[in-house]
Amino acid sequence: MAKVDKITGEKIEKLRGRVDFYMLRGITPVARRWPKKPKPPYTPLQAEGMAVFTIARKSLSRISENMLEAWRKSTVGKKEAWPDVFTGLMMNYWKKYRCIAPIALDYKVVETELEFTVEWTGLRLYIDKTIPEVIRGETTVSIAKEDVLKMHKPMRFTFYDEEGTRLVAPSILLEIEAV
Repeated sequence: MAKVDKITGEKIEKLRGRVDFYMLRGITPVARRWPKKPKPPYTPLQAEGMAVFTIARKSLSRISENMLEAWRKSTVGKKEAWPDVFTGLMMNYWKKYRCIAPIALDYKVVETELEFTVEWTGLRLYIDKTIPEVIRGETTVSIAKEDVLKMHKPMRFTFYDEEGTRLVAPSILLEIEAV
């Protein structure tokens, strides 16, 4: 990848198919070698990986505005943009378990006087189109506010499975008022 100072539409058309011009994070114009897609016939693993990638990219549009804002905040100052982190989490989970990771569509922090819980809305998709998708709610264990206030660093939370593998959810900064 190389930064580009000035590029005209004529140059883009002339180099189409050999050089890919695009805006990195919507700010910096860059150029790279034109990406090459593997030619069919694909191996079964390649075909499944492409299907998972397609599902990951299509599911980006199903995220709530609240979750979308959390994704944006969680990737500020990071090298990758949030859609790339989202897709990377999905692909890493598939690589490890050979199934699609649950996706957090929305979250809500529920506060009481002494504790808080986080309620997630999760989406479960399947590569096999005959299996219907599942949307269900999950709730974290209640955590006492006084325990959080004793922490020296800000507390972040995200969505993990029973084995401790991160699911497709942003890292969200917990902001609570002092008791």
